[in-house]
Amino acid sequence: MTQLYIDSKEVKLPDEFELELITENPYFTRVGSYTYEIDIDLRDPINRDIYRNINRADVTQRIQNRKAVLISGASITISGIEVILSIDSYMAKIQIVAGNSQLNYEGGESSIRTVRFDRVSYMPENAIETLKGAYPQYDVTYPPVISFIDKDGNSSILNNVEVGEDIAFLRINNIGPQYYLLYYLENLLQKLGFTKGINELKDNPTWCRIFVVNPYKDVSPEELLPDWTINEFIEKVEMFFKCIITIDRTNGVYNIVNMDRYFENSSIIYIDDIVDDDIEKVYDTETSYSYAYDNVSYNLPSDNYYNYLKLKEGVREVCTIETKDKYSDFKSDYEKYYAGPYLLTSADFNLEYVVSDYAVTGSEENVKGLKIVDRLKDAGELSNQNKTSFDIIPAEVDGISIYSTTGSRYLIGPAVKRVRAGAESQAINDLINGSTDVEGDIPDKIYIGLYYGICEALNRGPNEHPGEYWDKMPMSSYDRYFMSTPSSATSSQSILTMPDYTLVLDGENGLFNQVYKDKREIDTTVEYHFRFIAQKIFDTNSIFLIRNKKYYCKEIHYKISSKGMDKIAEGIFYLAE
Repeated sequence: MTQLYIDSKEVKLPDEFELELITENPYFTRVGSYTYEIDIDLRDPINRDIYRNINRADVTQRIQNRKAVLISGASITISGIEVILSIDSYMAKIQIVAGNSQLNYEGGESSIRTVRFDRVSYMPENAIETLKGAYPQYDVTYPPVISFIDKDGNSSILNNVEVGEDIAFLRINNIGPQYYLLYYLENLLQKLGFTKGINELKDNPTWCRIFVVNPYKDVSPEELLPDWTINEFIEKVEMFFKCIITIDRTNGVYNIVNMDRYFENSSIIYIDDIVDDDIEKVYDTETSYSYAYDNVSYNLPSDNYYNYLKLKEGVREVCTIETKDKYSDFKSDYEKYYAGPYLLTSADFNLEYVVSDYAVTGSEENVKGLKIVDRLKDAGELSNQNKTSFDIIPAEVDGISIYSTTGSRYLIGPAVKRVRAGAESQAINDLINGSTDVEGDIPDKIYIGLYYGICEALNRGPNEHPGEYWDKMPMSSYDRYFMSTPSSATSSQSILTMPDYTLVLDGENGLFNQVYKDKREIDTTVEYHFRFIAQKIFDTNSIFLIRNKKYYCKEIHYKISSKGMDKIAEGIFYLAE
């Protein structure tokens, strides 16, 4: 016997009916469970009460997102939400979507900026404590952020601190939370009605330190995001973190799973009763499964700052590469390297530099010094067209000075830089003529930083120090290496090395080698179709053993009638060996 409940009320189903239930594996399709059309007779008084005369022309209220549960026999077949497809005279056609299909439906075309994320705000004394941890211990952090540059080039710092015996904000009325990207993801899934399960990403110390840069002291979390749809946001976050969000079709519990470990603990399902003797094979299927990471890149803006961090095509080819033991060894030839096409490499840090001009504060003169380049270059097999480009990108980083009361000196370290939009004119003529921004400060990408913690800074005091924060300050960046600007007197520079967290893609410790390089290879060009006896609905993320061969499951189709679930199901599989 099959029963349908809408918001806990039983619907009167036809005496004879048949529908199809499809369960798909989100690893391959990003889809979950759903039914095809279910016909509801609106002339039945029970159904008329549930559907509120929706077939009448004068009823314009739309019914949305009601809980739908289909029970076949003694078990729940699918539990999700009802989607009304059409109303024709006295017949309503509905569909049930659950799991990842429900997630896709809930996301739809709605903008991520319309989601009312839960705001997080701490009193100053508690906000300081967030600097001593990361996600999930805290949903936000409060490191210094360069948030405004005045006409003279002076920086304004949000969350500015003073260090020494202790650490404290300089202005308690000028602090703003930096929301962790994982908080955005989990809060969104809960806002969409799903229940928290496992989040494997919280075990990655780099992922737990990524925050969305916020230059405002009072702003809603969604206002820091681009005008993407909810589904676009989820897809781009999954792509960046190399993860898959899976949602259970019966209880709505979400799990955020590392893609590499998706099948790691899968149970084995033995399929013994194959209905047809012959296996149907479908060749050259166009299946775009998971994501391609053979070649990874950041989709960076085309401006001077990022042009140094990712050299344009052709620049490297015309340069002379010169290598020395230490970066300071280049200083005697700055004029030569500045005038010609030179890329410089030092063995001490294995970094690349160019000689550039730096403005001297309070003077019209410039001083020459080194600038680290090409740290955000593409990684992987660069000739491979199978490329993934991230719209979640590192924000700009600049140096800041933090005063140490114990050392009576300024410490130098990195801070993310996201200059907030200035006040726009609201004069009606400016609005009409287009000389002001009507939309406001809507980013085109998600700009992120890495919170490194409270680390030893440059210009630090002696090893014997009386205060815990004598030579330390909270730091954020995208790279563990930070080079100070040259001093106006001696042109000397220093390189600070921070903990080994990075958003750099290339290199031995870059994200390509550490995260994206290794991926389970599955041949999806050949699909194997089986019809088999199924006594229950199987989990598609299992390993299926069919005729002594292991298969990954793409999808399974089940027939449901008024009498219950048909014993014969049809599945589409990929060979696992």
